[in-house]
Amino acid sequence: MTLLEDPTGTVVVTRLTTYLLLGVASASLAYYTAQNARRRTIHSEMWGYVILAGIAGGLYAITGTGEVLAAADVGSANIGFLGALRRLCQLFFIIFLALAMRELYFESPQHTGDRTTSLPVSIEYIRYIEAGLLFVAFLQFMAIILLGLIDVSLVVQLAASIGFTAYGVSFATRIRGAAMSTRTVLDTMLTYIIAVLLSAGGASAVEVGVVVGVQPAIVESLAVVLTVMSVTFLLVLTTRLKQNVADTTV
Repeated sequence: MTLLEDPTGTVVVTRLTTYLLLGVASASLAYYTAQNARRRTIHSEMWGYVILAGIAGGLYAITGTGEVLAAADVGSANIGFLGALRRLCQLFFIIFLALAMRELYFESPQHTGDRTTSLPVSIEYIRYIEAGLLFVAFLQFMAIILLGLIDVSLVVQLAASIGFTAYGVSFATRIRGAAMSTRTVLDTMLTYIIAVLLSAGGASAVEVGVVVGVQPAIVESLAVVLTVMSVTFLLVLTTRLKQNVADTTV
């Protein structure tokens, strides 16, 4: 079962418009994050994860567009396969934002000293382990997709979306309560990344409703609304990052 088994014209137009905006927002996020990283507006390794999130968001938009076109019988692509790829990109978009918040938390002055005494290995080594685990997870998800286990991929998506959304939000909320978050650009980033995580995570999680018998039209409506919310928050975040770049070049 897929979310777009029998789409109406309105659903197709709405989805295509949403993915177009998502693509623009993700590309802008990656670009202006790279500009901030180059100018070192905040000395942090989190910028790399945010750039990866922007790339994943762009792929999410591209595969989502392909899924909608396949559902509308434009071309001969497999809608189930494209939908599964779209969910994979959607999940990694959430994962990279969550990891950006984790990175910033461990780099904050309030926790740098504690980190060196509480962690048995270096943060760099943890990053390598993390990358390996993500690669393994990617291969496992691809195996599920290639085997055509759509319902299984939805359940995996539900668990991973909830887990990484909570993971990222927990770190972001802790940072906001610290002195480090008094800088305007950081405070804005934290506010809107939390909003993006919650809305994107919700959009990802609600799709499992089609597996448990919820009407696809209801699931579709919720997913679109939450996706549009995440796009809106991304555009606001990108605008703030753009302004921050302009401020540093004056």
